[in-house]
Amino acid sequence: NLRLPRRAQSFEFVMPTAKQVMDHLPDVGQDSDQKGFEDLCTRWNREEAEAVDKAKRTLQSPNTTKEQKVRGIEELEYWAIRRGGYDAEIVLIGTLKAEDKELAGQAHISLKKTWASHFNAWVNSGISNAKVMQERGRTDEAMKVYNKVIFENPLWGEGYHLRAKLHNQLGDVNRTLEDLRKTLEYCPNNYVVMVELGLTLMDKWKDYKGAHDLFQNAGDLCPVLPIDALLEILYSKAPHLKVEAEASKSENVFSMEAPPQRLLPEGWVDKFEATERPNQAFLRVGAELEQWFAKLQQQNPTRRQQRKLWGILVIAWDPDKHPRELRSFTTQVHGLLKSRRERELAKARRSEGKTMEVVDDDGQDEDAAAFLRRIRRERKQRRAAAAAAAQEQLQAV
Repeated sequence: NLRLPRRAQSFEFVMPTAKQVMDHLPDVGQDSDQKGFEDLCTRWNREEAEAVDKAKRTLQSPNTTKEQKVRGIEELEYWAIRRGGYDAEIVLIGTLKAEDKELAGQAHISLKKTWASHFNAWVNSGISNAKVMQERGRTDEAMKVYNKVIFENPLWGEGYHLRAKLHNQLGDVNRTLEDLRKTLEYCPNNYVVMVELGLTLMDKWKDYKGAHDLFQNAGDLCPVLPIDALLEILYSKAPHLKVEAEASKSENVFSMEAPPQRLLPEGWVDKFEATERPNQAFLRVGAELEQWFAKLQQQNPTRRQQRKLWGILVIAWDPDKHPRELRSFTTQVHGLLKSRRERELAKARRSEGKTMEVVDDDGQDEDAAAFLRRIRRERKQRRAAAAAAAQEQLQAV
């Protein structure tokens, strides 16, 4: 089969204005390379925000097909891997509790790929080689690769996860636990690691309370995990935990009158991460809020109920109500809640007052498949236009 060459596209070069040129020039004393890098990051952040928002609307809209929603998940997976985007990861976590179980399963697969992949292809290549070495018993060589990856990427949680698996293979329980905890420190929503750490604590250290908390957190995030089976094994060893679990379950029952206790600051401000790792704690709370909102949307709340629920959360997370050392954490959560409340209440249908609109501001729900094709086409056009402009400038010189 012969492939016909694509028809060349013509682009019209528009001469930038003097103001546009001046805006792109570095300030006095500022390095031009640094200025270019900052402009590039700004553009990437804008593209990511637009793509994630559109994919999110596609997933939440009742007017899109299943195929379109799957493409939305694929777009979120792309941004979560390429940029390590927390926003994309949080939306995927919210999709885990979708009514369509196939969509939830697809989000689960995308999240596992996101956590296991690095945006740098060379890192992924080195990891693949180390896994082969580990399977063939060349554990010393594999350990050197993992150590190097962690040294060069200390904030990437999967590096610690891979080394923990090797420590476990070598029978080093203490280092296994240490690396698994490190993984959750930098990737706090990784429920797969929560289960692995919980099993290690239950079987090796007999820390049943720690294992119980991890199993419950993993189950809350991902309903497709077989958490009930793990809890039954745990309760056979520590029956008193079952009584405590039943009591806490009654506090977190979904209600249209008040948010569950796990979304209120009382359950978070005493944790180590709230003061020492506020960004990671914020990511964890963001995932919980996204799942709660997805479930709330399914209940078709009235406008009055929306105002009440969002108002309770915004007031509870007010940074002025908490100690100064919690300000970084509470300010992030408070800002997220305020912006989300304003967006969702603005989208509520004024005529019906029951459901939330998840459409564009012009009132039209853009076809998800068409959106994904368009955004990729626009990326190609921008790259081609930039290349053509650079070529013309070279010819002019």
